[in-house]
Amino acid sequence: MTAKVPITVNGEQFEASSGTSILELLRGLGIHVPTLCHDDRLTPYGGCRLCLVERRDGRGGLLPACSTPVQRGMVIETDTTEVIEARRRQLQLLVLDHRMECPVCEKNGDCRLQDLVFEYGVSDQVLPFERRRVPLDDRSPVIVRDPEKCILCGLCVRLCDEVQGVAEVGIVNRGLEARVATLLDRPLDCEFCGQCVNSCPVGALSARPYHSEVPAWLRTRATTTCSLCSCGCQVTVETHDGAVQRVTSNIEAAPNYGKLCAKGWLGWDALSSPQRLTVPLVRRDGRLVDATWDEALGEVERAMAEARASGQAVVAVGSSRLACEDAYLLQRLVRAGLASPHVGVGPVGGVEALVEGMGRGLGVARSTATFGDLREADLVLVLRADPTRTHPLVKNELVQGARQRGRDFILVHDLSGGLERHAAMFLSPVVGTEDVVMRAVAAWIAEHSGRSQGDLAAGLSDWTPSIRAYGLEVASRLTGVAPEQIEALAERLLAAKAPMAVVVTGLGIPGDETQVTRAAIELLSLLGGGNGAVPKVMVLGEKANVQGVLNVGLHPDLLPGGRRAGDSQAAAALEATWGVSAAAGPGWSPADVREHTAAGETELLYLVGEDPVGSWPRRLGGRAMVRGARFVVVQGGFLTESARMADVVLPVAILGEREGTVVGADGCPRRLTPVLQPPAGLPQDGSIFAELGRRLGVELPSGQRLVDEVGAALADAEGQPAVRLAAVPPPAGGPPPTGMLLDASPRLFHSGLVTGFSPTLQELAPTVALHLAPSDAEAIGVHNGERVCVRAGGREILLRARLDRRVRPGRPVAQWYGGEDAAARLVESSAEPTVVEIRRSK
Repeated sequence: MTAKVPITVNGEQFEASSGTSILELLRGLGIHVPTLCHDDRLTPYGGCRLCLVERRDGRGGLLPACSTPVQRGMVIETDTTEVIEARRRQLQLLVLDHRMECPVCEKNGDCRLQDLVFEYGVSDQVLPFERRRVPLDDRSPVIVRDPEKCILCGLCVRLCDEVQGVAEVGIVNRGLEARVATLLDRPLDCEFCGQCVNSCPVGALSARPYHSEVPAWLRTRATTTCSLCSCGCQVTVETHDGAVQRVTSNIEAAPNYGKLCAKGWLGWDALSSPQRLTVPLVRRDGRLVDATWDEALGEVERAMAEARASGQAVVAVGSSRLACEDAYLLQRLVRAGLASPHVGVGPVGGVEALVEGMGRGLGVARSTATFGDLREADLVLVLRADPTRTHPLVKNELVQGARQRGRDFILVHDLSGGLERHAAMFLSPVVGTEDVVMRAVAAWIAEHSGRSQGDLAAGLSDWTPSIRAYGLEVASRLTGVAPEQIEALAERLLAAKAPMAVVVTGLGIPGDETQVTRAAIELLSLLGGGNGAVPKVMVLGEKANVQGVLNVGLHPDLLPGGRRAGDSQAAAALEATWGVSAAAGPGWSPADVREHTAAGETELLYLVGEDPVGSWPRRLGGRAMVRGARFVVVQGGFLTESARMADVVLPVAILGEREGTVVGADGCPRRLTPVLQPPAGLPQDGSIFAELGRRLGVELPSGQRLVDEVGAALADAEGQPAVRLAAVPPPAGGPPPTGMLLDASPRLFHSGLVTGFSPTLQELAPTVALHLAPSDAEAIGVHNGERVCVRAGGREILLRARLDRRVRPGRPVAQWYGGEDAAARLVESSAEPTVVEIRRSK
């Protein structure tokens, strides 16, 4: 327990925790202390000297409150004449080398320096210095740097280093020549997370996409949840007259505490894409033509009514970006209104890891670790991929833990990313064999640790003999990881007091996410030594609401509340809640949907936010499935390839135009709040489901009743996790794949279909680019920007070469989504590595 020490502040006695900074204490007491260089996420810096306070306990003098810890018996004054005058003098020095053009500055009305000059004033005394003249740096595609406004607070430098782990900028030179610069003064080439711009207290940094003449006081601010991955970051969007002016994040808002990524910061211009659908489309005489909402919904109503009357199969495939309320209404419309159990989500990363991995291994289809656990863990296993590309907030937490708190993490994967330079260990197994590495570690610990396994879990007697097959030599032969590395990893885990695992998922990441998740559960359970503790495993679902849509039953094997379909008690409870009978049995698996629908056995195929033709792996046969259905409805924001083949296309609100609930990878429900009105008054997905239910005479909940039913489902899905071990499959695997292995896993600047319609993100990372390691480009004989032909499985796509030092040799990176030249066209199965041939295109 932290010791308390007495301290006097402005004549009053207080107690403070030992080690607390004076600034933290004063702000906790509600005492205003100005700062320009302080950020709670960073190591105290003491650079601006505006937080000075006066000490009057025999050790007199002015102290920087941000970097001075409280001490027993301290006497502090915060507003003496000396303190006020010292702050005023410091402001004068800052203004001396700062170009004052407040009326036309981008930060006018939202500038901390402007506020402090107004509060304290500046002396009229003329100092014998001239302001430096430094040209504007606008070479970056996004960030504009104005050095003449920089006050050298160091926030951008320290955030980029301590939180992002990129260190793209630093302070060079000394004295009046000091400035913020990149290495060799080259243009900014970073992750474009926006933290430097949003933290800058003045107008020295600005974002080109958000340059605006609208002053801060005229903008409307609203906070919502970013819906581009499953981290659940809180973003504050400033708008004016229906246009986004700026995107920031509150440093006090969980889970991201001010941190953003390029997608969450810059991807908002997708909302105004000219390719947005704004009117329904109906197929007439073989062509899709504009229709009224009544006409389009009438066609869908007719097809649904005919399917229901004939008893033919209806299949609904929804997106894991649907809000919980919308997903709940969709599965209820199909199960109760159309008497069909065939509901589910597309082949998105995280579904199988949660349902079959966590669900079978712990009895609950959810993560058992939170972002708080991630911050407190002293050793984190990161499996399958680099979260820099898939879930940047997780990367930030790992970097911050390592840089500021000495907490280690270990990477086990074979893909490009860059996070390995901060890792305590980086194991690069043969692609898709991370589960073998984890089970080899578990086998070594079980044999050598001497740790009692006690009553570790149900199924221990079956698991123990099966895990012995994963000896070091066998595992090394299959994975390519040296036995010494596996043993060193085991010893690190044994020494850890609070280990946890992160399972990264996403389309294009090879391997079996279910087996990796099960292996992580087994290993962490073994480390727990049978003390009953639930292993902490976080599954990073690829899209925003993977966890939420499963919790509310948008899965063929799950009912609302996480209960298994086919369970008689669960079915009875469901019908009691709904007041009607429902198809509560298991629905078709994704493989069954593909087979039956392609064979013409599906009367109606309802695709919500999914594009099987353009974005599913080839083995799933998306085109054949859409062709095989007798009537196809596609609902989404853009005219995808599947939509072009549909009978009816229904446009909807997307991203920040929606409201509802999403559940992050940490299991925490968060709100979607509309920050903009959708074009042409487009409805949200749930509104369409409700209208179809009304037309079909199906009672669907709305208002508070809907909120209550969804809330109950989310609460029930929490369950009580308990380890359930079972015999593991024997280690298997052929020779490792050779040649160029295509890396089509999620990328930092793109996630799914929508980000491809963002002009800013397309400029930063064109979906037509093939990122190559410089050594690979040299071997192929291709230069930056040249066209290359990428071929696999008898198919080929044309892309533009982009040399990228962050890409590992032999692992070219391409975008999964991207129309005719999407990497998805080459990938037979997302779980298997794709070997490609690359040549220069003529």
